[in-house]
Amino acid sequence: MAFNRKDSYYKQAKREGKRSRAIYKIEEIDQRFRFFKRGQKILELGAAPGGWMEYIARRVGTSGHILGLDLLTISELPSPPCQTLVADILAPDTGARIDALVNPPFDGVVSDLAPNLTGIKATDQANSIAMLEAATELGLERLKKSGFLICKVFQGSELKQFQLQMKNRFQKITLAKPKASRKTSSEIYLVATGYAGKTSCQ
Repeated sequence: MAFNRKDSYYKQAKREGKRSRAIYKIEEIDQRFRFFKRGQKILELGAAPGGWMEYIARRVGTSGHILGLDLLTISELPSPPCQTLVADILAPDTGARIDALVNPPFDGVVSDLAPNLTGIKATDQANSIAMLEAATELGLERLKKSGFLICKVFQGSELKQFQLQMKNRFQKITLAKPKASRKTSSEIYLVATGYAGKTSCQ
């Protein structure tokens, strides 16, 4: 069944001059868990068109820093605290490029990454998890001990295995479905707190 691309959140984003409806997702998650604080360093993977960065920038303030990575260029973001990097999470030099711009560790890693959808549910779920695992490894290598992770996942059999992997790395795992996510979408957000540190996952 086709979904309505121009639903109430889409219209609200247009009315308020937001980059996309996605800003309401991260806003709702943050209002529930209260992650972002002044002065934090945040790494965002899959940051285009920049809606999450706009929101996080207001929360961490000019004393903070948010580095947004994407294959697409993201423009017109407040600097400080925003900085962007055009890069592929799968490229072998991306980690070094991140470290050259912002000295890790980061307080939090966030990701709204999603693969190009084929319409074949099993394929899309598998592609999503493969991309998610790559992004997670890139981010967790640069996450401080006790830090947090927020990432988009898709409900399915592969999600359970990914949850188990994350439970070995974080103190607490929660799944959240923001109201701004389309009801017909299988997307959900994995929220992980209390990172145990790199030594526990190597």
